[in-house]
Amino acid sequence: SNTNDGGGFDASSGPPSNEQLIHQSLSQMNKIMMRMEEKLATVSSLESRCEQLEKKCSSLETLLESTSRIDKTLKYHEMLIRNQNWKYPAHVFTMDELGEVDADYDDDEADYIYQTSAVLKRSTEALRRGDFPDQDIFEGGDKGIYLDVDDESHLLGDDAHRQLAPHWRQFAAALKHFKPAFDVLPDDCETSISFLNTQLNWEMTELIKESLMNIPFKRFSLQYSYHFHGGMRTIAEMMGNNRYLQKLDLHQIQGMDRNDIDKLCSAIHCHPSLVDVTFNACFNSIFGGGLGDYMLRTLISTDDVLKLERLSMPGNNLPNNEQLGLFHNRSNVCTQLSDFLATNPRLKALDLNANKLNYSDAVLIANALRSNTTLRTLRLIENNITKVGKESLRLVLYDESSLNAVADSNHICTVDLGWKAFDVYNSHEQGQINRCRKIYSLLSSRNETMSNVQHFGNIDLKILPIMLEAVQKYAKNVNFLEVKPLSIVYEVMRKWGVGNFET
Repeated sequence: SNTNDGGGFDASSGPPSNEQLIHQSLSQMNKIMMRMEEKLATVSSLESRCEQLEKKCSSLETLLESTSRIDKTLKYHEMLIRNQNWKYPAHVFTMDELGEVDADYDDDEADYIYQTSAVLKRSTEALRRGDFPDQDIFEGGDKGIYLDVDDESHLLGDDAHRQLAPHWRQFAAALKHFKPAFDVLPDDCETSISFLNTQLNWEMTELIKESLMNIPFKRFSLQYSYHFHGGMRTIAEMMGNNRYLQKLDLHQIQGMDRNDIDKLCSAIHCHPSLVDVTFNACFNSIFGGGLGDYMLRTLISTDDVLKLERLSMPGNNLPNNEQLGLFHNRSNVCTQLSDFLATNPRLKALDLNANKLNYSDAVLIANALRSNTTLRTLRLIENNITKVGKESLRLVLYDESSLNAVADSNHICTVDLGWKAFDVYNSHEQGQINRCRKIYSLLSSRNETMSNVQHFGNIDLKILPIMLEAVQKYAKNVNFLEVKPLSIVYEVMRKWGVGNFET
């Protein structure tokens, strides 16, 4: 006879009974459950091993961080030890001594040499001690090197540059070996390098550039340094070697040409961390190029995504090509700017103060703000924007022609025209609250003449509860209620004759 050792049934004995089928199914389920338990045990074991590995990795990361901090601290102290017997070798000539040298310095030039030498000596000595010079000008825990000659001397001659060269060499050498002092700072520390009113010839510019190449500072500021040889090429190279740089601040750096602008814009687009750029009055002179429009167009008209969150270009006479008709073809940079803003770039703040923008420029920018949902601040003070231009900007922020128009206005961008009437728009950081305030403001102004119902049209009575709820909702986000919600509710309910309001 046939037997089934696997727990089945004997085919010769006829079809299996229900009891046999149930027994067979249970047997198979038991086998499946046993296999599942084995798999779960394997998974649990793997999870346990993963947790152990994660703990080991976390422990190793902590150890590496600790080792890295110790290594950085050791290098910082090694720097201090190397410099403990260092003495400043360059002589700082007094005004009287400068008058006795062979070079024929005038009073302004002699004063600039003396002041710059003294500043460089003081700053160099601080760097050699492992200290950040002039720390009293920084707030909180911020650290930086702030070199300010505090003078606006005329262009220095070769003799003056030779007189200052030993001091610049000492400063550059100290700065180059100052990296350990930056490395021991906390990661969230705001660090900066600033040069104000400095004049560098080509050789000294190259020295300073080389000294900055490996220092991890987050902000670089060059202000009123009219005679900065190497220009944007030097700054672009420095940017390419500092992945930590977040802010670039240039004031009145003149003499840049289109090649300089191309190199700088390329460096801005390629930088991994840079989010804040300022060009203050760098392109406002006909003799300096008048290339503010070219700078802005090059910056925004590229295939690369512009990562900047803040762009400030005050005092650059952007649309001045009409004045420079002999040298440039007229192209409206604001048309390209409007198209750029309409694409919702990452830009959160834009400063175009003092750029001779007119009403048509304002209209173009206003049109872009209708679809832009990222720009939070726009500054347009000291331009040639007429009342027509201002009105176009006002309407994009608060179009009171209808409730739908108000709802569709821009609720996140504040526009600064130096005009107090604009201060009330989008003052809250949350766009939804600004939207509520504007809707309630329109309902309130119409309520004063009881004209709200004239704008409702043939609205179904069924939406009355929704409208009443909306009035209460909008009122909650208004700080000062000139018109109480109950007054608007009363007006709305009168349209449908709801309730008896007779006394």
